[in-house]
Amino acid sequence: MDAPDDGARWSDDGLGAHPDLRALDMRLRLEMDETLRAEQYAARVSARRRSTIRDRFLLAEDRAERLNVEIVGGSDVGGVIVAVGADHVVVSDRGRTCWVALQHVVAVRVPAA
Repeated sequence: MDAPDDGARWSDDGLGAHPDLRALDMRLRLEMDETLRAEQYAARVSARRRSTIRDRFLLAEDRAERLNVEIVGGSDVGGVIVAVGADHVVVSDRGRTCWVALQHVVAVRVPAA
């Protein structure tokens, strides 16, 4: 006589048939989902804390986002971020393009919608 197949005994069907194991499976899945959400949140917070103004411009470029860039001397340049270099950002608005050196950026604002 052959012994029962252990694989069949521990398959999803076998585990799901026992109420205690079904509850344990559900609890472990919920805990794993909760842990994953917490880890993803921590990664986002860590990335924000380490990000530079250049990183923010790169994100704005990817999103084709409009920003107002205040530069040294009080000037303000607004428009869509169309390019980001190692030391500059290119802002375009209505056909006009402005290159701004990152070292001259004082503040960056997202215009109200």
